[in-house]
Amino acid sequence: MKPSDFKYFKANSLERALDILNSEENIKIIAGGQSLVPIMNFRLGQPDILLDINDIKDLNFVSESSSSLEIGSLLTHTNAINSNLIKLFFPIISYALKYVAHQTIRNQGTIGGSIVNADPSSEWPLLISLLNATINVRNKFKKREILVNDFFDSHFVTNIEDDEIVISVSLPKINKYCWAFEEHSSRKGDFAIVETGIILELEDNCETIKNARIAIGGVDEKIIRLEKIEKKLTGKNIYQDLSIYKKLDLFEAINPVNDNHGSVDYKNYLSDSLLKKLLKKCVYSRVISNVT
Repeated sequence: MKPSDFKYFKANSLERALDILNSEENIKIIAGGQSLVPIMNFRLGQPDILLDINDIKDLNFVSESSSSLEIGSLLTHTNAINSNLIKLFFPIISYALKYVAHQTIRNQGTIGGSIVNADPSSEWPLLISLLNATINVRNKFKKREILVNDFFDSHFVTNIEDDEIVISVSLPKINKYCWAFEEHSSRKGDFAIVETGIILELEDNCETIKNARIAIGGVDEKIIRLEKIEKKLTGKNIYQDLSIYKKLDLFEAINPVNDNHGSVDYKNYLSDSLLKKLLKKCVYSRVISNVT
C-alpha cells in the first residue's frame, strides 16, 4: 500500500517548525521516518501534513554539564553509538543500540523519533526509563520538562502535545555503577520479544548496591521498572547471588500477551531467564566511575 495524500513542509529552523505546528492541524513530524513511513504506508496513520525537521541543526548534538548528559532529539542511533561522551558516561546506550534493526535504519533513525513512537519493544524507551531521563519539549509559546515516568502512556502513546517538539533528552550522571543489557528476538534485527537492562549503583568500595534499577520491555503496554526487585537488591553485597529473587515479584509486574512472537508462558520464561543472566553478568562488568 501507499500513503494517503499529504502536504510536505520542510523547516530549516526550530522557530519555523513551531510556527507550522501552531498553525496547522493533523500534522506529523518526520525525522528519520523509520517508524512513521511504514505506519503511513499501511494507512494506520493518515496525516494531512508532514513536517520535515531534518535540517534543524540545533536538535543534533550531545553536550555535557556537571550533572548530566543532554542528547538532541535528531541524534541518530549510529551517532549515539559512536559518541565519545555517551560511551564514557553511558556505555549501555552504545551497546544496546547495536541491537536496533540494521545499519541503514541505525543511520536514519533518531532518538526523538524512537521515543515518540513509544514502542515498548524498542531500545531507546527502555534506556531512557532505566536512566531516569527528563524529556525536554517545546511548543511556540513555552518549554516543558517531562519526567520519563510521566512521558509514556501506553503502546505508541505519549503525553507530548500535538504542537510540541522533543528538543532533547537529559540523563543524570551516575557515579560508580555497573550495567548489563540484553534482548531476545526471533531474528537478528527484529524487534525484541523481551529486552532487559540493569544499572547497579555501588558504594563501600564498589561492594554494596546503593541503588538498583531494572527495566524490562516487550512484556507490557510500556516499559516496566521492576521496583519490588530493585528495592530488595538495594543494600546487598554485590558478590551475593543476586539472581535469587521471588519470581512472583517479576510476574506480577509484567503483563505479556499471546501473539505471533510467543505465548505468555514463553515470555514469562524469557523475562525470568534474561533477568537472572543479566544480574550475574552485571557483577562482572567494568565499573563506570567518571563523575567527580
